[in-house]
Amino acid sequence: MKNTQFMQGNEAAERIVRYFQANGFAGITEALIIRISLKAGHRAEIDSAFETAHEQEISPPVQQYFEVKSFGHFSDFRSFEEARSAIQSDFTLALRTEVPRIFFDPAPVVIDDAMATGPKYDVLMKITDNVDGYAIGILLNDPDASFLEYIGTHRGNDWQQIMGNLEITAASLASAVNLL
Repeated sequence: MKNTQFMQGNEAAERIVRYFQANGFAGITEALIIRISLKAGHRAEIDSAFETAHEQEISPPVQQYFEVKSFGHFSDFRSFEEARSAIQSDFTLALRTEVPRIFFDPAPVVIDDAMATGPKYDVLMKITDNVDGYAIGILLNDPDASFLEYIGTHRGNDWQQIMGNLEITAASLASAVNLL
């Protein structure tokens, strides 16, 4: 789908989708590249705040500690404007809870939301280490099925093997895509 909103990372988002499709993840039809920067706090404080939110079953304080901006988008089924208007529901709680890992941990980092279905993002990943105080995160979407459903249709494969393959694919993508 042609983006009506120009962003620096649009071409990279399309390359990411096509790359994963070519490497056995044909259902991945959308990538939203986000740029994450730290607003305030340090790792221990942020981890504690996110853990407290998780224990209280409330939304994690992403906006209090991080600035998250869109950097690129590509989708086979919706425009950036449609993705942006649905971000509160499609960037699931399970993935938002892991934003500190995306920012602080070295690449590659792959986080899945096994319960994501429809237009909700299934994976949040980081394929390169931070540059100039920014982490680049990639939200991947498989609108037809979650990765758990994908595993259910591929007998003989287990979740760890699939995630291992996704991590290997993500690590090799780092050398293939220049995001900045």
